[in-house]
Amino acid sequence: MVMTRTLTRQPETASKIDLIQAHFRTQIRKGKLVAGDRLPPERQLADQFGVSLLTVNKAMAGLESEMLLDRQASRGTYIHPDASRGQILVVFDTCHFAVPELARFYHQLLQSLTTEVKSHNMRPTHILGYGEPGDDFIDSLEPNSTIWNQAAGILAMAGLETFEDTLKDKGVPAVTLTTYRTQGHHPVVMDMHGLMVKSYKHLMDRGCRNIALIFNIATDSQTFEADFLGRSSYQPQFYDELSKLGLPVNPKLVKACCRTAEQGYEAMCDLWHGEDRPDGVIVSDDNTAMGVGKAVRDLMIATPDQLKLVTHATQGVDRDFPINFTRCQYDLNRICRGAFGLLYRLMIGERDADRLMIKAAIKQGSTT
Repeated sequence: MVMTRTLTRQPETASKIDLIQAHFRTQIRKGKLVAGDRLPPERQLADQFGVSLLTVNKAMAGLESEMLLDRQASRGTYIHPDASRGQILVVFDTCHFAVPELARFYHQLLQSLTTEVKSHNMRPTHILGYGEPGDDFIDSLEPNSTIWNQAAGILAMAGLETFEDTLKDKGVPAVTLTTYRTQGHHPVVMDMHGLMVKSYKHLMDRGCRNIALIFNIATDSQTFEADFLGRSSYQPQFYDELSKLGLPVNPKLVKACCRTAEQGYEAMCDLWHGEDRPDGVIVSDDNTAMGVGKAVRDLMIATPDQLKLVTHATQGVDRDFPINFTRCQYDLNRICRGAFGLLYRLMIGERDADRLMIKAAIKQGSTT
């Protein structure tokens, strides 16, 4: 193996050890060093890196503790058999699969992410965490495990929060799939804000002037429910943005916290029997849409003549809606391709790799 001189001799500090370790981690994750490769003797490495033998020894000991190196007395130092450039950790929260209304989407997302990783000849390893968002969830991931040191990269459908900073220091890139624009250093954002604005404009273009909004989160027609770090899928100016389209939102036509089919059914019945009967409805959740569709059918509402409907959905996730909704939807395959593409750019060191915004598109059905 031929190695070139990478540093000139300078005062030796802890940062020198970190720099040497970062060099070898990067070589392993890029596949330039693979399991079984033998490294040059430590004296040779000391000369090549321009440091003392003690500094190299400390750096190698650290990498050995991370199970990236296998140091054998009298035989030399080798890349550990378990070190693999192809290991991608796919992180999920068990709550995604425990809630029946969410399980279908997350199951197919997990399948699609796994397929995408394998299509690039890499090995997905699934990590399930549990507990309240934040420290409880991170602790459940066993952040001190050596598996985090050996990963080439991480795709997370759950907030890694401060743990992402630790991973960054180790040189392990992470991409978070989210609906929050400010979650993670490198998020792939499914733009719910833009989806709802696009749906609103779609109904306006079709003559609707009394549009109802059915949300799966809390909202008071001014602000939105936020997570424990103050984040929301919707921007503060959401309602102002709809007003600028030329049709302010009627607060009486906003239904919040509708997360199940049953709640969607009740919300639609309340809207239809209310004083301000809507001529258009946007449903922000496909589970809620199951109930809305059933209510439309039971109430014998003629769509699109009496009522025009748009629901959020994801292309690639099978849903047997009671009616043929017009959908404002994401493409699941595009989400997964985009997530892996962003992660790969980070893995090879592209500094301009930052974030990706996934926009939804209208798929015309029979309800508008």
